[in-house]
Amino acid sequence: MTLNTPWEENMNKSLISLISAAALASTAFVSSAVADSFTLRIGSGHPSAPTPYVRNLENVFVPNVVARVAAETDHKIKFIEAYGGKIAKVHETLEAVEKGLLDIGAYCVCFETAKLLPLNFDYFVPFTHEDPRVVNKVKAELIEKYPELTAVLTEKYNQVYLPGLSGFDDYGIGTVEPWKKADELKGRKIVAAGPNLPWVSLFGAIPVTSTLPTMYNDMATGVAEGTVIFPTAHGGGYKFYEVAPYWTVTGFGAMNQNILTINANTAAKLPADVMAIIEEESLVYSAAVNEDAWVNYEKGLDKLVKVGEQKG
Repeated sequence: MTLNTPWEENMNKSLISLISAAALASTAFVSSAVADSFTLRIGSGHPSAPTPYVRNLENVFVPNVVARVAAETDHKIKFIEAYGGKIAKVHETLEAVEKGLLDIGAYCVCFETAKLLPLNFDYFVPFTHEDPRVVNKVKAELIEKYPELTAVLTEKYNQVYLPGLSGFDDYGIGTVEPWKKADELKGRKIVAAGPNLPWVSLFGAIPVTSTLPTMYNDMATGVAEGTVIFPTAHGGGYKFYEVAPYWTVTGFGAMNQNILTINANTAAKLPADVMAIIEEESLVYSAAVNEDAWVNYEKGLDKLVKVGEQKG
């Protein structure tokens, strides 16, 4: 019989503990490696309730993906939703997806003219069509025909374009004071996203870059005297009519300028069946946003007519 010294007994106990710990760690690693649950951060700089392309993330895209992944795959998916600039503001969302702060981001390319100028091409062809559903069909076909328009997202900004293209309704001009002729805009400060400012600067207006979350205060405080905007915002949830009650239908056209992207590293880690569902549901989301924008275009115009009647 072999007798162990206290030192040897302690060594044996330590070895047994290390082996047990290693076994547990190995088991934990295997469980992690085959985990069927994924948590993704999704967000936008605009708030959800008043903004068609954001509220349909919350009300259509997210619940549809969660339900389909659970029903059609062996996996589960959960979203952490960060709208209204909780993680990234309107001009920061591209970078947030690039760095992985957001796994999926929805944003307007109008705030990324330096990085994504080609995707702003519809801003340079105003006076097109008032229906965002029609504009969506045309722009989506052009993006499919010319993939280099979105390839830059992967090549330079570590994200993959999802076919969730969406837009806003027919742009017009809302102002603090009334006007009837274009030359009356000369010298007036007009706010817009950026690439659409030439629409009014050509008339001699003073262009001022702004965003939906700040335009109300711009006009309320005198920073601006009007805005190039669409009825779903002016007569809808953003209530710009309260500070700029005069609205002119100009027919600049609807623009499909909001895109949906996923971080490239995130996309590479997701199972193929989960990614397929995300891509398919981005198309469902696109249709929902553009339908929403069209329906609320009419409601926005109705509201602006009533405001006009109240103003006499």
